[in-house]
Amino acid sequence: MGVSKCITPSEYNSLVRGDELSRDNPLLHEKVEEMLLQKCQQRTNHFGRLQYWGERPITNISIRTTTAYEKLPDVLSASGWHEIKVGDEWGGNGEFGWFRLEFSVPAEYSGKTLTALLNLGGEGCLFVNGEPYQGVDRFHSEVILAEKATAGDKYELIVECVSSQVWQNQRHKVKVEQASIAVLIPAVRDYFFDLRFLLDVASSLPWGSRRRSTIIRAVNKSVDAFNHSAQTFEALTDSALKAREIIAPLFDNPAVASSIELACVGHSHIDTAWLWPYAETIRKCARTFSTVDKLMDEYEFYLFSQSQAQLYEFTAENYPNLYERLKKRVMEGRFEPIGSMWVEADCNLSSGEALVRQILLGKTYFLEEFGIETKELWLPDVFGYSAAIPQILRKAGIEYFKTVKVNWSQFNAFPYTSFWWQGIDGSRVLAHVPPTGNYNGSMEAGQLRSHEENNRQKDRSDIMLYTYGHGDGGGGPDKNHLEVLKRAGNFEGVPKCTPMKVSRFFEELKKRSEDLPTWVGELYLEYHRGTYTSQARNKRANRKSELLLRDAEISCALAWMLSEKEYPHDKLRRAWKLLCKNQFHDVIPGTSVTDVYVDTARDYEEIRAIGEEALSNGLAVIGAPAGVGENIIVFNTLSFERSDAVRVTLPDTESDWRVETSDGTICASQRDRDNSSALWFLPGVVPGLGIKTFKLVRGVSKPVPNDIAVSETRLENSVCRVELDDHLLITSVFDKRVGKEVIPLGTKANLMQIFEDKPLAWDAWDIEFYYRDKGEDVTQVEEVTIEESGPVRGSIKVRRRMGSSVITQRIVLWAHSPRIDFETTVDWHEDSKMLKVAFPVNVRTDMATYEIQFGHVKRPTHENTSWEFARFEVPAHKWVDLSERGYGVSLLNDCKYGHDIRNNVMRLTLLRSPKMPDPYADMGQHVFTYSLLPHLNNLGEITINAAYELNVPLIAWLSAAEPVCQGGLIAIDSRGVIIEALKKAEKEDALIVRMYESLGDTTTVYFKADVLREFYATECDLLERDISEVKTDKGLIQLDFRPFEIKTLKLKPAR
Repeated sequence: MGVSKCITPSEYNSLVRGDELSRDNPLLHEKVEEMLLQKCQQRTNHFGRLQYWGERPITNISIRTTTAYEKLPDVLSASGWHEIKVGDEWGGNGEFGWFRLEFSVPAEYSGKTLTALLNLGGEGCLFVNGEPYQGVDRFHSEVILAEKATAGDKYELIVECVSSQVWQNQRHKVKVEQASIAVLIPAVRDYFFDLRFLLDVASSLPWGSRRRSTIIRAVNKSVDAFNHSAQTFEALTDSALKAREIIAPLFDNPAVASSIELACVGHSHIDTAWLWPYAETIRKCARTFSTVDKLMDEYEFYLFSQSQAQLYEFTAENYPNLYERLKKRVMEGRFEPIGSMWVEADCNLSSGEALVRQILLGKTYFLEEFGIETKELWLPDVFGYSAAIPQILRKAGIEYFKTVKVNWSQFNAFPYTSFWWQGIDGSRVLAHVPPTGNYNGSMEAGQLRSHEENNRQKDRSDIMLYTYGHGDGGGGPDKNHLEVLKRAGNFEGVPKCTPMKVSRFFEELKKRSEDLPTWVGELYLEYHRGTYTSQARNKRANRKSELLLRDAEISCALAWMLSEKEYPHDKLRRAWKLLCKNQFHDVIPGTSVTDVYVDTARDYEEIRAIGEEALSNGLAVIGAPAGVGENIIVFNTLSFERSDAVRVTLPDTESDWRVETSDGTICASQRDRDNSSALWFLPGVVPGLGIKTFKLVRGVSKPVPNDIAVSETRLENSVCRVELDDHLLITSVFDKRVGKEVIPLGTKANLMQIFEDKPLAWDAWDIEFYYRDKGEDVTQVEEVTIEESGPVRGSIKVRRRMGSSVITQRIVLWAHSPRIDFETTVDWHEDSKMLKVAFPVNVRTDMATYEIQFGHVKRPTHENTSWEFARFEVPAHKWVDLSERGYGVSLLNDCKYGHDIRNNVMRLTLLRSPKMPDPYADMGQHVFTYSLLPHLNNLGEITINAAYELNVPLIAWLSAAEPVCQGGLIAIDSRGVIIEALKKAEKEDALIVRMYESLGDTTTVYFKADVLREFYATECDLLERDISEVKTDKGLIQLDFRPFEIKTLKLKPAR
């Protein structure tokens, strides 16, 4: 057994000198160098304390706690203040604390820099004269109160504090950690940050590096030279200056000539809501932005970039004076609005039009408030990026895209740092994905070096973006970050670090890059797949709100065109702002705390009220006012003609009623099973964006042909036959049109399956692949009822029990239609479970198609590669499809997003039950509908149109008056080109019509607006700025579309 050799004094001195003895013993050299490094780090920590001279505790501290948001000055005169001291706990259960700290300036502080050192246990904001002065938290505990203090001056510091730390919720008690005053010694501070930076660089360099050894040796000499017995302000200053001279030559060595340049910008990723409600985010803005403003006074080179127009509006509305300070910094070119969106929105679940409105609202705000047109989309933390985004960006004047999130993927490393991102229509934007996966950069040397070393395009570009600052919960950069940046501009051992605005970085990246690779299609995140489903009620409210606002805008825009009725711009803009706010990437995905979903429920109720009022007012103009009468007015807000059933509310429930067309033909009709005061009827063909009128006649309807036959195990019409087994599972769907069986022999469709859902870490965020290993089929039937048997629809009601939950489902077959609806109510009370529904189908294909915003994408149905395996759960919007040549089957939904399709089995994810961060997530009642649609031919307009029809029902109302209009008001001669939005222009008296090609075809279509006699037309961008004149021929416009292209027309009436 060997005996370890002790280091003798002569060997130690030899090592420090670097003479031949140490070179002959490299192992010894490494050990001693590491010890010297640790010694120097220990001494440096001591200098961190020495920079504060004459520190004294603040002993006169009082607190007032509350669970309500309060404002100055009212809180100062309120009751409930009591004494608190350092070491005491406070808060918890969402409490806020108002602190009052009082002291007088000691005589020895006179003429020196007066500093408060505050860590009150949570996130705080120091107010001076009623205005935010600086944020106070564990990262920003130092507050400079006066450059030249006056002895005897009295100070009263007021701090509003929430009982949480950054990145925590508000349910924990916190402790007052520090409350003191001191004098800052500038020379010791500079020396401390020199040492800290040098040792950080040395630690990041590999053993054997000459630069590492040189730094450690010089720093060791310097700390030994410092006079550790110095006590006075002057002696400490003098000693620091002398010790600093020893290390000064280290800063003369520039960065390696071939080094990457890091464009460094301060940033705070403020989640608009997450582990806190929106009201707390408003205060996070005050804390963060006041800190930025304060630090800009101290560091002239400091540049800061902030996304999300919503945060600026929060600040303007609640802290107007702080907002004016912020605007001055913007005018100086130091505080940079970026990002282009209203909030950093989720890109899997938000509709295409909602993404357009995010950008319209965001870019317009920045243009109007600051005169700045943002050119980048800034989404560092979003959970995947739709392939529709590049086109949306280009059509909104956005050239660049930045994220880091795809570097979080579980199984496959994303291959690019700088690249061109190409969308479904062929549009491209220049994208940058810094390799560390961190948007809250620390400015530590190891992270700076890692940034450079992991640049996957280092041979094609010599510049990268580096954002630094505390984020997620806000806070922004601290002095540690800025002191590093002051020293790292051109220093051997780290990349060249240059303060640079985001806008300039992208310009430089474009100029200084060549032959960058191209990524085609979606940027799928192999992580957080549960966000397609968590908080299902919130997702349903989002879908319904998106479509309600669509219908409301259409009705109001047409009303304005027909009668010059005032368009409710302000109300609708308010509704869109609320909707866009709630599409933030931790809100709509379902990953926020309970309080957030209390906020969103209130917001969605306001959206509903605004939307329904606007819709009703618009319909009264383009049709006729609602009221008791015999006219049934049916309005189709979709751009294609349709003939699905319509539901109208009756004037009374006692009488018998029938519906007749204008020529007296009786329409097939039946009472609504759930509401006897409503009537379903078949309207025949209703024109796209048009009106059709019927008569409601009192009296028994004459018999009409009934296309529906129903028994307890069978639903049938002239198109298809549905058969069920004893468990009311579908065993057969026979398509009579082609004599094809849709369900494979021996399988069950509409099979609900419940799985154990326990992800490794992020409960509301994640679904792991192994959920498939532990599940069971839901087959127990408690009750079966034949509910309806035509002539409009037939239905069987099934009640099932599953654990602590109850599923009630109506299986519906419509007259003359192959679409089978599953109208479902679930009373959900499961823990860590996931509910899916499965449909095996007789289709052979290795690719499935999924609707996304403004188009669709194809994904493999197999798992041949790790990339395919990783997509075991994927997002889609209103439909997914499996098709082979000549035939296919689609699965539609009215509010769901999570899907998985393997081989020939399509599954829709219905519900989850995560317990973190909201322990009550998804408990209670859920209502939703999904549909099976067998179709002839390949995937096409049948599926796309049917999904719209499921989500956007025909609107019907009674009126005593005849409608103002009949027939189509706006027409387009293609069912494959969809009019997605119809609204009044933001700034002009013009009609905006947004449409997209939905099938993936190159096509020419003709557009006509009968609602306008004469008009001038232009094509415009998504910000409604004219691009080019569009020729019209007798009111007809020819439009050429490439696959999935979005076009926006502006029609200016000739009045």
